[in-house]
Amino acid sequence: MNNRVKDYWQHQAMIQENDAIDALRKVLDPADVKGVKNSYIDAYLKFYLRETLCPEKNDTLLEIGCGIGRLTEYMAQFVHASYGTDIVDGFIDSCRASTQKAENSFYLKSGELDKLKPMLINKAYIVWVLMYLLDRIEIIDTLTRFRETLPYLKSMVVLEQVKKQSQIESRGDAVSCYYRTIDEYVEIFRDSGFIIKGYVVMGERYHAPLYKIIHVLGNFLPKLLAKKSGDIFQFDRKMMPDNKAKAGLINNRTPTDIAFCLEVTR
Repeated sequence: MNNRVKDYWQHQAMIQENDAIDALRKVLDPADVKGVKNSYIDAYLKFYLRETLCPEKNDTLLEIGCGIGRLTEYMAQFVHASYGTDIVDGFIDSCRASTQKAENSFYLKSGELDKLKPMLINKAYIVWVLMYLLDRIEIIDTLTRFRETLPYLKSMVVLEQVKKQSQIESRGDAVSCYYRTIDEYVEIFRDSGFIIKGYVVMGERYHAPLYKIIHVLGNFLPKLLAKKSGDIFQFDRKMMPDNKAKAGLINNRTPTDIAFCLEVTR
């Protein structure tokens, strides 16, 4: 990860939040003052992560790029142990100090990854991280390192944003995102030693009826609506077509989220 991107996330980690909804601005949309949009996206990502990762009580999970720990904590309720790691030490310090931290959740800084070797981590996941790595070789090296470091790893889920054609998007002077195609990610995962079981198109963001309203009017909506984000997303999910039909939503105007399901063979 280049220095400019890392500096951006270090800055985000230092922002003081008012509550759990406001904390989402650190890792999702920093301009979402009311938190309705971010809360919707949070519920949406949690749903698809659980659906594709299929956590079980005897699983030990690892989140690569855990940020504020919202997904690590969410998954902890379904498994034996839930680990999170991040290259930004400030995020890890905050996760460790949180009064909401589960007893079976644990956080490691990037310099502490050697502690993962004896852990029986059998499933891992990455959410909205790879798009900040502009160098393809860096992604392959990172994924290969985790695959080789975790001898019990059997499966991984990667949630990423794709476009129909590759595109680098700069967000002011702060950070750049590399929107790759599905085929590019499939090739990256194969070159990293993973087997691609398949993928799920997550079409609600940008395309579902209620999200479209939230995306445009988010900061004009009452903040209390953020607490209903899970119900709003579930309504949108029922209104969307099946996975095969969702493939038609992938374009070059807005990114579409994809949940890639990967396997490791030993």
